[in-house]
Amino acid sequence: MYNFFAKLQNFLESSTDHSTSDHTIAEYILRNLSAIPSMTIYQLASACHLSPATVSRFCRKFENITFKELKEQASEFIDFNRNEIQSRSLPSSLEAVRTYFEELTSSLEETEALLNEQALQDAVELITKAEKLSFFGVTFSNVIARNAQIKFMRLGKYTASYGNHENQLIEAESLQPDDTAIVISFSGDTRFIVKLTKVLKKKKIPIIALTGNSAGHLAQMADVILRTSTEKLEAFKSPLIEEINLQVLINTLYMMYSASLGKK
Repeated sequence: MYNFFAKLQNFLESSTDHSTSDHTIAEYILRNLSAIPSMTIYQLASACHLSPATVSRFCRKFENITFKELKEQASEFIDFNRNEIQSRSLPSSLEAVRTYFEELTSSLEETEALLNEQALQDAVELITKAEKLSFFGVTFSNVIARNAQIKFMRLGKYTASYGNHENQLIEAESLQPDDTAIVISFSGDTRFIVKLTKVLKKKKIPIIALTGNSAGHLAQMADVILRTSTEKLEAFKSPLIEEINLQVLINTLYMMYSASLGKK
């Protein structure tokens, strides 16, 4: 469900030709998402000034689904967004913010306690030796990966990071054994992460895992594991605490690697 809409967003972000039928349909869907579940394929085609066949081809191209399945995915996505704040959420916004800072502080202390000096040294050694450093992650972890790619590029490393799943898998396939992959995933068990790490292991690419799940698939496949706190802000589905802790691990690696450069 979320992958499809992420694909549409990534397509629009990377598109330089806004006159194509694919761009028109993607733009209309994302702008009018709430209306999609009740529309027929003829209505959507008419709204985009295209034919129903063009809409059908669009659905198959982006996710190999039918228009009916597109409407179902739109409904699920709308429901998810509607339920973003659960019924047990905190009674007042101010109290919610105070609780957030308390739990965030607690989680950061836990992440600091989980830092393993040997694992950090091993990670820095892999980063130092890497001809190319590739960062991988999906949804909020992808934002952290893209941020990390820029940070380490500024330290002189050849780095890469991509937004959509297909390009990340292509990147994994293109890596060489003297490169290193940094894979960011709080759960470490999503379908894409499982697929990605299998590609990396087949290519014999060293993996540095940033995760909150020491028993997850990512941790099992990794050469070096850096763990975060497992704390979450349960009232919200978005990773308000997890993302900060994963970013802290990236910043820790950045500072450790920077320090190693200063010793040379």
